[in-house]
Amino acid sequence: MSAETDFPPHLIKQNDNWTGLSVELMQRLADEVHCKLEFVNSPWLRALQQSEQGQLDVLSHLSFSEQRKQQFAFIGPHHTEAIYLVGDPAALPASSQLSDLIDKVDYGRIAVLHGAYYGEDFARLSRQPAVQRQLVEISSIQDKLALLRAGRVNAILEDISVLHYWQQHHYPDADKYQPLLKVYQSPVYFGFSKTSLPASTLTTLAEAWQKLYRQGDLAAIYQKYQISNYAELIPASIL
Repeated sequence: MSAETDFPPHLIKQNDNWTGLSVELMQRLADEVHCKLEFVNSPWLRALQQSEQGQLDVLSHLSFSEQRKQQFAFIGPHHTEAIYLVGDPAALPASSQLSDLIDKVDYGRIAVLHGAYYGEDFARLSRQPAVQRQLVEISSIQDKLALLRAGRVNAILEDISVLHYWQQHHYPDADKYQPLLKVYQSPVYFGFSKTSLPASTLTTLAEAWQKLYRQGDLAAIYQKYQISNYAELIPASIL
């Protein structure tokens, strides 16, 4: 499984060990199917490419798209991702909708993760020249807060759960950053490589995930991380 440093509360590296919500969910699934779970530290875009090529078996937080369905089996969902435009409201203009970025507001520089999917509305919007010039593509999740704090970008696109973790754990300057505008909300899945894993294994994994959901094993892990909406994550694997 690919993992990248500092994507709390989902992926957290402590010394040489990985923990976090996604890690515990995947470890429980691996135990259920009698597999050993090994983590590979890889930036998101590289991990996506490695999974497509069969060099990695699974990555987390994969949004479904018809294009990705060719390379991945989607098992879960394991989280509802709510992406917001995040920045310092005292330093940035107010905006009520995404289309304001075309001709009403200019945020200067907005960090987006290269290869990430933020929904069709944002994809269409990002092709507009006025929006495109505001976007700064980065390759690593862990760079976002550092870039924001250093003033190298004025806003970022980030999952609200990550922002809340930064604030709850008193990351430097995290309290002054707030969600400014909701960009996209979608269930995200564990994406298993169809190149590296046979169809029979993918079916076994999907059935095991459903079993763990029914037994309450997954609920126990979500409760540990104070995730209250886990009941909404009804298994809907896409193989």
